[in-house]
This record gives sequence, structure tokens and C-alpha cells, in this order.
Amino acid sequence: MRRSLVSAALIVSLVVPTVLVRQPAAVAADDGDTPHPPGPCADLTVPEENHSSIRLRVDQPADSERLAVGADGKITVKGILHKQATMVEVEDDRVTAHDFTLGPPPDDVAAWASSWTTTLRPAHLGANQLCVRAKRDPKRTARIRRDFTVVDLIPPSNVGGLTVGGLTSTSAKVSWNAATDNFGLAGYDVSVDGGAAHRTTVGTRSYTITGLNAESTHTVSVVAVDLAGNKSVTPATTSFTTLAPPSPSDPQTGIVFAPEQGAATASWHPVAADASYRSYLDGQALEDFTLGQYCVDASGNPASPCTAQDVIKYPLTYLDQSTPYAFKMEALAADGTVARSLDGEFTTTAGPAVVSPATTQLNASEASSCAGQGGDFYVTAAARGKVSLPSGSTPIFDGCYRVSNNSCIDAFLPPSGNKVLKCVDDITRLLYSTAPTGRGPVISSLDGVAAYLRAPSLVPGTLIEPITWCAESTACTVVVEEAAEAVEMVEIATVSSAVASFLVVAAEGIGLGLVLGVLLAILFPSEIAIGGLLEYPIETDTDFDTFDNWGADDGEWYNSLKIYAEAVKTTKLVAGRDNIPFAWTDADDAALKRTIDTACATQQNSQAIAAGCGDGFAVYVPGGLNYQFRPMKETGTHIVKAMGDGSFPQPPTRAAWFYPAYSKGGAAATAAGYKRYWYDTLAFRPNACTGRGAGKTCDEFPFWTTNQAVNLSGQLADILPVPTTESSPQGNDLAQFYDQCHVDDTDHFIVLPIKPWVAAGGPSFGFRVTQAGTSLCLVPTP
Repeated sequence: MRRSLVSAALIVSLVVPTVLVRQPAAVAADDGDTPHPPGPCADLTVPEENHSSIRLRVDQPADSERLAVGADGKITVKGILHKQATMVEVEDDRVTAHDFTLGPPPDDVAAWASSWTTTLRPAHLGANQLCVRAKRDPKRTARIRRDFTVVDLIPPSNVGGLTVGGLTSTSAKVSWNAATDNFGLAGYDVSVDGGAAHRTTVGTRSYTITGLNAESTHTVSVVAVDLAGNKSVTPATTSFTTLAPPSPSDPQTGIVFAPEQGAATASWHPVAADASYRSYLDGQALEDFTLGQYCVDASGNPASPCTAQDVIKYPLTYLDQSTPYAFKMEALAADGTVARSLDGEFTTTAGPAVVSPATTQLNASEASSCAGQGGDFYVTAAARGKVSLPSGSTPIFDGCYRVSNNSCIDAFLPPSGNKVLKCVDDITRLLYSTAPTGRGPVISSLDGVAAYLRAPSLVPGTLIEPITWCAESTACTVVVEEAAEAVEMVEIATVSSAVASFLVVAAEGIGLGLVLGVLLAILFPSEIAIGGLLEYPIETDTDFDTFDNWGADDGEWYNSLKIYAEAVKTTKLVAGRDNIPFAWTDADDAALKRTIDTACATQQNSQAIAAGCGDGFAVYVPGGLNYQFRPMKETGTHIVKAMGDGSFPQPPTRAAWFYPAYSKGGAAATAAGYKRYWYDTLAFRPNACTGRGAGKTCDEFPFWTTNQAVNLSGQLADILPVPTTESSPQGNDLAQFYDQCHVDDTDHFIVLPIKPWVAAGGPSFGFRVTQAGTSLCLVPTP
């Protein structure tokens, strides 16, 4: 069977680029099978070329005129036309207008003429070239070229909603609402006390001010800046005062913090009067606990009895990264009165960025510039040297190129709807060159597999992915970049004037199940892979031609398969890299598919046992280690057991736990009247955590930071005592997952417990599922 499948793969020769996301309305374009002609004025050696029996005039813009875009970001082009002639088009670089308004001629023009007017959005600000064409018949035509400069004189709107939060004695975080602009924003300038401005990107609407003095007052202002450099007329301004300095951290009587990414440890020494403790975080009570619950000796082992030479190490978890917190401890005497109290502030750290914001901004900026200058494709710095450029490519600037043949891609840019084009040109050959030999980039999970399995280390973004970048919804270019960078590019496009979309390249003319069988045969050269795939709920005789949009609405199980492929690929890769004793068996393979089916049915709110997944979400795979390779074996095992221990969840109502939503800071549970340590309140005692021994904390699943915490899903959360040392690793896992996988407040995500992976001590990982494929975002980093 495998030989037959591979043989079938070798005959695939056509490429089907398919745009699978919402896009702006497209301008008219040539048929996909017709080569796109060069620009209509490309061979015009003089400004005007009119047949003697056709008269065409361009009044605006005049040659070398400075023309300003209006409130809608467009310019008006107008002139006069012979009444018996027909306007063909007005083209500004790659922006084409076909809609014209005809009217009477001006008073000083003879009756032979009609006035004409059209509007278009220039490809970019600055120098532009415009070509106007008209005709009476194929032999009598007129062409006029104008060189002019586009300027934007309209400033962006004022910034609203400026607020200050996260105050500490030395820092504050300011946030604001998005501004709008007629042509496009470049970012925001933040000034503190009238000092030098700090520029943020378009998608970043917050800024943390550091290095301040305690109890000092400051004024901050924010203005929006557009692509022309115009700034908001009236800056948004507010003032704030930093807090008083924290209590001194005396080793004997004070409190010391060890902040991490999504957790922190508060430490203090006990004194003779201490009988128990009560903790608070940001003014909210956490828990009452005994003297010995978190007491450790100099070696870090539980101390009993707990003396002044020992240390109370109190874990704080389910925290957000880069966020200030205020903590307070009250020491209670034997009679329950407060004998003393300690308090202080700390700020959690930031996790490593898979792609730096600077890289994302540079890619977006250069891709936009490439599109505006008529570039056919742009290769980001990280991808340069990894792809073969089409022969005859003409550089516009470093990484940005034009090609002689781009009929296929150019015919559907800007992307609109679910177009399918079947052709091969220089650009589609370039896309082929980004993938392993003999295949085009099908989905990111399956591209570069052989290289992945040979790789000495797991480097995020090893895969090359193409997307489109449309600078102003009509000026577009193909961007070739590493997969992780492509995800970030799409994120920034959603908050700018650009539109980015993945191009999916697939095989044509053979059954869907057969093609996926071929791909997984390459991915998994064992019998389990082939047998397992064909048992998966995809009809092997289904043909691509039956789908209008095979990767989205009609390909019901396709996203489920992408989850399956990413889970197996990553576990195999990491196990091989880090010598983890893990290998897939038939039983493990079947259990993974059942888990995915149940999770996807939950996502689709389906009553069926199995349903195909949607797209546009993140998946968290817990491990026996966290993503930083810190131990969390009992915590990972707890999640697995709570979700059915490798089988279907019992009771079945727990299936809802596969698809929680992020609730920042546990706001959903807090709003419902629950506290973080709800299991220690009388209303819930006794429970599995009641009377837990020293060195144990209570782990909760679903997580406190979801909309299913405690009993918000209608099913009481599962709790289990785990080592206190596992609190921070899990907190860091979740903080990095929410941040790097772009899980925003209230966004849903899938939890995918894989029992043998946890048992083998594999690290946690996470990935995003899109219509284009999957991209690793919570990267296991030893």
C-alpha cells in the first residue's frame, strides 16, 4: 500500500493556491489562465500617446503634482474623454480603477467631450506613476502617463481610553484604545513628563514605564502617528503617582520575592509567636495555612518542627507575566489574632519570545513597502538563502523582487473569497522550492518533516511558509518567511490596514484520504501510521474536486488531522532530540484520535462522539515536564486522569473541559464569588486536598485561569495534591502558552492530554491551528 501511495504522490504536478480567510473585495483581474500583461504604460516613451481620432485628457493629477488623499484614503482622478470613446482603466502601479462617472464637459470644452471621474487608493504614499487608457476600437487608443506625488495631510484620530494600571513604587503600565487613520497608522508615540517619545507598533497599545522614584507624580501622553508622520491633534494625557516603597526585605523579619513568568515564591522566616498564616494577593484573601505547610529547611526539604532557622516558601501561581502584584502575609497567634504582618510588591517576568516584536515589525514594514512598490514577492531575512529565487528575478530592495511571470498569483491579488486557480508560474515554482523535494507546501505540520527528524535541535520557525500581504487591500505581494514569523505577521495584520492570508498549496485530482495517506506515509514510515490514518474518519474515495473549499467548511476532518499530525510530529521530534523513552503504539495512536475527536466535538458543541474541528485556536499539550523542562509529572498526570486517563472522560460532562476559555487573572471565577483556594473553604470540605501533607499544594483542573474553574462548567473541578515544587512550572507553562500562542482574554483553546507523553516525562508544548496548517508556539526549550 505504501508503495502505491508514494507512487501516486510522484505524479502530482499541479499547484492549487487557495485563500482561506476573509478578504477585502477584489478589483477586476485577468483570467487565471491568461498571463498578466505588463503595465499599460510600460512601453510608453512619451507622457501622452493619442490616436488622432480619439481625444483623452487628464486634468488631475497634473504631471509632478502633489495630490493629497482624502478622508477615505483615496485620490480623485479626472479629465475629459471623446464622447465616442470608452474609458478602459486608470492604473496607479498595481492599483486599478474600472468604475468611472461620466458627465457633461466643462464650459470651455467643445461638445465632443464628456467629463470623467474616478477614485482609487494609491499603492503607497510618495512618488507614484499613473496611467490612463481609453479606446474607440482596438486600433484607436489613447494613453496618458502622469508622474505625481501622493501626500497625506490628514492626521490620525486622537487616542482615547488612556488609563494607568499596574502601579508599583518604581513603574506603571499605560494602555489606550486604537486610533483610526484615513490611510494607515505607523504606531503610537508615548511621552513621559515631556521627554523623548517612545514609539510602539500599530498592534501594541500599552507601554510599561520603569525606573521611576517611589511616591513620585508623572504625566504621560500618547499620540497616534500615521504612515505620513502626521500625529493626533490633541495628545491623550493623564497623570499618576507611584506607590510607596515596599517594606525592607530583612532576612529575619521581612519578605523576599522570587518572581517568575507565571508564578512567584514569597519567602519569610517564622518567629516564635507565629502559629499560622493568612495570605492576600492584590487585597484578596487567598488561604489560611499552618506553620509547617510550606516550611523548608536549608536543603529545601519539609521542616518539622518549623523553627526560625527555616524558611516559609509560599507559592503563588496562575499569575500573568510581566504584571505587578501586591502580596501581604498576616501571622496569626495561637488565639487567632494578628501577631504581625508583612507585605511587598513584585512583578512577574516575561517569557522568551518565539519571534521578537522588532522582527515582526520589520517584516510587516518591508512587506508593506514591497507591495506598495509593485513587488511580486518578499523574502524575510530569516528565510533568505533557504529558497531558490525564480530565474530573472529583479530586485527592488533587499528581499523584495519582481518576476517576469506571475500570472497565477497576480490574477487573484488582492485575495477575495475562496478562489481556486490552477496554474504554474515563477511564483508558484518559488512556493514549491520552499518545501521538501517533490512536494509543494501542503500544510506546515507536514512540510520539512525529514529535515525536522534529522535536526539536532528544535528551532521554532524552521519551516518556510508563504502568505500574502496586502498593504492597502489592493497592493499585494507574496511573503515567504519562516512559519513562526508568518503567524506573527498575520497577528499584526489584523490590527493594521493590511490584510494577510496564508496560501495553501495542495495536490489536485486524487482522493483527499489518499493524499493525506501519502503525506503521513512520508511522516511516519511505520505500519501504525498508515493503518492508523486510513482508520481515521476521512473517506478515502472523496475527491478534491467535490470541495469548493477543501481546507475549511467542507473538509470536515481536515483540521482534526492537522492536530493529530502536529501532536505526533512534535513528540517524535522532541523524544529523539532529548532521548526521551517514548514511542507511539497502536493503542496510543487510537487513544490520541479518540481524544482529538472528543475535543473537536466539544469545540463544535456537538452531541456526537466525534466531530471535525474548526480552526483559528491554540492547543495546549501538558507534559511530565513543563516547556522549560522543569518537573511537573504529578500535575501532568492529574490532567490526564481528570480527562479520562487516556479514554473517554467520565462522567461524560467532563468533555467540556477539553475546550476552556482563558479568563485573565481568574476573573470569571472571582466574579462568581469564588476564591483562588476555594477547596480549602468549609463549603467544599472534605475533599481530596483536605489535610494534604507538608510540601503539597492542591492542583486544580480545569485551570483557575479559565471560564471552567471551580464549577463554572456545571461540573465541579477535579483537584489533587501535588508537590509544591510543581506550582511554578505549571504557572510558567500557562503564562507562556497564553502569551506566545496568542490566547487573549476570553479566547477558547483546546487542552490535549496525551497519557504516554506525560508518563515518559515529555515536555509540554503548544501550537496554533489555522486554515493554513499548524505552527508551534509553546516551544519545548531545555
